Amino acid sequence: MKEASDSSLEPRDTFETLVGDIVAGRVSIMDVMRSAPAGDYFAFVQQLRLSRMLIADRRVLDRLTIEMREKMIEAGVNPDNRDIGKELSRKDGARRFPRLLEERSNAINTQPSLLTGTTFETRLEQYKTLISYVEKLWSDACQLFHRGNFPIAAFLSILVIEEVGKLTRLAEELIYLDEPLPIAGNPSVEKNHRKKHFISVMSGALINARLDRILGKNTVQRVLHEAESDELEKTRQQCLYIDIESGRAITPAARITELRARELTILAGELMAEILGHFPWEFQRMIENVVSFERSIGLSEKKISRR
Repeated sequence: MKEASDSSLEPRDTFETLVGDIVAGRVSIMDVMRSAPAGDYFAFVQQLRLSRMLIADRRVLDRLTIEMREKMIEAGVNPDNRDIGKELSRKDGARRFPRLLEERSNAINTQPSLLTGTTFETRLEQYKTLISYVEKLWSDACQLFHRGNFPIAAFLSILVIEEVGKLTRLAEELIYLDEPLPIAGNPSVEKNHRKKHFISVMSGALINARLDRILGKNTVQRVLHEAESDELEKTRQQCLYIDIESGRAITPAARITELRARELTILAGELMAEILGHFPWEFQRMIENVVSFERSIGLSEKKISRR
């Protein structure tokens, strides 16, 4: 059999040869999925497109399952551990996950494209601008937290969560740059805060052992409820406005405690890295900044260690 790299092969033949080598175990599918050079956005996007084409073949998907099990065993992890299933059940995942898929599908099919450039280079520049904006928002929230302005730190953190929800589809727009995402009718950008809270929190917290460890499982479970109900939006309002209770003025500072602001700032950072860290080098940058903040507010190394 000719090697997949043989230049005499047509593209389709090359692809079929690669599939055959993966299925036979001569080429690692996991190596193929990690083959793009660090920092090369275009190569990484092409690699993602190839990976998606490959795992559309059931035989390749089965081979990926085998390789993942082998890697888990090498790392000392039991691949048959049922803890993930138990956690998903505890978080009402059987009901929430299908709804998340529906909301994300609706966002992709009914919302306007966020990247409007006609070339990969211009779309990538737009992509970077949007990601940088969210990172700056979260950085500002961290600085305000350190300065003791807990209501505005919490408000900016909720704003980060909303923008993360809006940008969950951003990587798709780069991957399918040759075919703009379908849009129905004449849509406007999603302005429903509750929907954005739901998409963001469910995407990043339904299955997230690190977040469970840092915030605590009960806190994460409460946050999931807040994102699905109106509670997170109510907190957002409390961060900004004076209210009257029993004839007495209540300021945001009286409502938003240091503990609440800390919880929301951590949550926003973790969701940002988990959901918007589409490229490995971007995830690395984001999670390092998140860990740095968590360390600065006194979280233990045991909690924040990346394991």
